[in-house]
Amino acid sequence: MNILSSFFTDDLAIDLGTVNTLIYAPHRGVVLNEPSAVALHKYTGEVLAVGLDAYKMLGREPQDVEVHRPIRGGTINNFDVTEKMLAAFVRRVHGDRKRRSHLVIGVPGSSTTLEQRSVRDAARDAKATRVDLVDEGLAAALGAGLSFDDERAHLIVDIGGGTTNIAIIASAAVVSSVSLPAAGNAMDEAIRDHLRTTHTMQVGERTAEQVKKELGTALTVNENDNQAERRMEVVGKELTDGSAKAVEIASAEVREALEPVLHDIITGVRRVIEDSQPDVTADIYHKGIILTGGGALLDGMAERLQKELGFHVAVADNPLSAVAEGAGRLLEEPERLHRASIREDVPVWQASEELIVNW
Repeated sequence: MNILSSFFTDDLAIDLGTVNTLIYAPHRGVVLNEPSAVALHKYTGEVLAVGLDAYKMLGREPQDVEVHRPIRGGTINNFDVTEKMLAAFVRRVHGDRKRRSHLVIGVPGSSTTLEQRSVRDAARDAKATRVDLVDEGLAAALGAGLSFDDERAHLIVDIGGGTTNIAIIASAAVVSSVSLPAAGNAMDEAIRDHLRTTHTMQVGERTAEQVKKELGTALTVNENDNQAERRMEVVGKELTDGSAKAVEIASAEVREALEPVLHDIITGVRRVIEDSQPDVTADIYHKGIILTGGGALLDGMAERLQKELGFHVAVADNPLSAVAEGAGRLLEEPERLHRASIREDVPVWQASEELIVNW
């Protein structure tokens, strides 16, 4: 039966990210990496574009088009749009083949059962025959190369777009896992707030992200003394009269704007370490911290964490695709996937014997 079903079902691992959605197919690798964006006709709801084509319209939408970013903070913000986006991405991977899918999807460690149910429902509405959810921290660890049989504890910090997931992994299982809202989008918003208050200037999401990539750094002023101050011109909208405004900003300004978000990430990691068992702390001391996600590429992020926490910090070889690749490894190990899969919440009338009434 398993051999027969393989002809009609595709196994796919999905990192349903706030900024980007990645799809991994066994034996093929990452087959899709597109922005999590959907362009809909404002009046009919028709899907006009998904992924990069939709993202290109963001901030410049035609009058009859709405561009949605349906994933916010690592969770589904708009169920209907998420279902349309996921279905379109899966169809793109399948091509002309009429196949149904077994999907393994990474979710934040602190996601609620309601948020997990919304992900499952969106995937099922996108014609998935089976949906397994796994902790993003576990998937990131496996994608970074951790062995299934390594019984030692490893600390994974996955800095994504909507959330930073901090997980302790041992024996290919989750020891503890938390997610924080301090992540890439929070950094972008911090830059927008800084430009608004300091330069009375409004910029869009894409401009803020560009500033973060070009000028953003996690290094403190003293640590950054040896580097030349970087500058760039930013064009936005003057708040007082709505006219165009161009200002030149330096990396020192961006560093100052990002500091509160970086502080929250470092504090969150420190709290997880403080709450861990002694043997776990010892393992982390010997093995260090693994950094994944888009935030791992922020200039000086690994060095900053290493200095603040006192542990060696290493960046994964492929930090952007670690979650998708790790979920893909689980797809190839059905027994381990069954062990790692987050169980669906059992209906209360089945979960509690106290509700059985003897008449």
